[in-house]
Amino acid sequence: MFIKISKSKKNEYVHLVESYRENGQPKHRILANLGRKDVLEKKGLDSIISGLQKIVKKKSEPAADYRKDISTLNEVNRFNYGYLVYRKLWRLYQLPKILQTISDNSKIDYDLEQVTFLTVVNQLLSPSSKLCLYNKQDHYFHSCEEIPLHIFYRALDKLAENKELIEEYLFSINRSLFNMEVDVVFYDVTTYHFESQRSDNLRNFGFSKAGKFNEVQVVMGLLIDKEGHPVGYELFPGNTSDSKTMVDILHGLQKRFRIDKLVIVADGGLNSKMNLKYIKDCGFQYIVRSSVRKMKKTIQQEVISSKGYEKKIAVEEEFKTKELPYDNVVTVTENGIEYKVIMKERLICSWSSKRERKDRRDRLRAIEKAEKLIEKNNKSALSPHGYKKYVKIEDKNETGSNLFLDRKKILEEEKFDGFSAIQCSDPDLSIEEIIQNYHYLFKIEESFRIMKSTFEARPVFVWDEKRIEGHFVCCFLAFLLERRLESKLVSNEVEFSSEKIKDALNSTELSEIEIENDKYFMKGKSSSLSKNIFRILKVKQPKNIQDKDSIIEYFSEK
Repeated sequence: MFIKISKSKKNEYVHLVESYRENGQPKHRILANLGRKDVLEKKGLDSIISGLQKIVKKKSEPAADYRKDISTLNEVNRFNYGYLVYRKLWRLYQLPKILQTISDNSKIDYDLEQVTFLTVVNQLLSPSSKLCLYNKQDHYFHSCEEIPLHIFYRALDKLAENKELIEEYLFSINRSLFNMEVDVVFYDVTTYHFESQRSDNLRNFGFSKAGKFNEVQVVMGLLIDKEGHPVGYELFPGNTSDSKTMVDILHGLQKRFRIDKLVIVADGGLNSKMNLKYIKDCGFQYIVRSSVRKMKKTIQQEVISSKGYEKKIAVEEEFKTKELPYDNVVTVTENGIEYKVIMKERLICSWSSKRERKDRRDRLRAIEKAEKLIEKNNKSALSPHGYKKYVKIEDKNETGSNLFLDRKKILEEEKFDGFSAIQCSDPDLSIEEIIQNYHYLFKIEESFRIMKSTFEARPVFVWDEKRIEGHFVCCFLAFLLERRLESKLVSNEVEFSSEKIKDALNSTELSEIEIENDKYFMKGKSSSLSKNIFRILKVKQPKNIQDKDSIIEYFSEK
């Protein structure tokens, strides 16, 4: 650790700097900015001396002697204090209260709230296995004793056992404290894989949305509100299809959350006739994407007909909509008797120039792939799906190939360029509200991206079924805190991304230093985003230099 002087425009600045190595290369990082050199020289370094001497409780000494003391500085540790932002939100959600209730009812002999909070913070700032968290737990400043490794795993068991209780509690807090509206919720499904091929009741092989077909996985169904805040989730065995997950979620909404009126918004993968019937049987409404290409020819003709379309205001594109009445016929079998149920729906049709261009680009790319397949004359690779649907088999031509481009199929597909449809059961919503609510669905897709990338919820590093469930409780809590923080930043017009938030809060550090065998704590340089986050959440930052007693007092503040 040493003093360094740097130039910026016409001024010179004094920094306290540390040397370190990265990938074998020597580098420097600034631990503290001490101020402008000319100002410090005029004051005879008094501003620095008085600050340090106030802590070390020494009388003023000449600058030369003080510089000799500075040379004895030694950094012995470094702590993150950015997690205090999440501690503020953690307490705002009153999570210590519910976790203490769980502890009291279970009569456990460890601090469940402390272990859970540390696990959640680690998931937010530095995702890793529980073993890695155990080894680096002192990275987050706290004056408590070291938490044994087995306690982290035992805490996962306890969280899994109380998953529904925690969800119901947070649902109540969201509605009473944050005025969460759940008249419309969004639902989607994704998969989380394990670096393993060992299956059990929960982990199993299935269609992987991450392309990990040789590894076991679990399936998660997630509900969020309009603002992107999580409402609840369910885990399913890895071989569960998307369409079979919704029934359990809806049952939970009715039974545990006591919601009477609700509109479920979901993508086309969950648009099965029985799912939609079950939503109606629960007394709820739905908005789901519909595949025009899979509808009856008569409906297709009505959708692509220009008759009835009205132009709407749209930015940088031509956009028009119309509504058609639609009878969704569901065949039901009960006690060996088959009968049909007709569900009256509204089919909201739309066409946009932007979507038309995208559909055309996608098809041209598919045709290119189909032509390459034809060149190889690989009949075993044919399929009715994807780009392979444009390839057909006929008699051999002069080149010896019997694979051809299906131009009739291509012309048939062109008719649907730019068109889409949404099925809606709610008679009271306007066309604009239906389309707007469906477009909100991108938030849940963004939610999964955040959980998978920023929080690195996959791959999952625990193997026991109950502990897997406990791991996802922690992921759910982490996601809840992150989304609430993002809402605060949005309302204060602060630009951010989830990755930038993580980087900003990871950069807020305290250096534990020794000066003549006494320990002190020096605040490092922080980013403008981290300063904004602390300001918006009204979390006080530590002083530039503090002794051990004052820093412990700072971290123990409510």
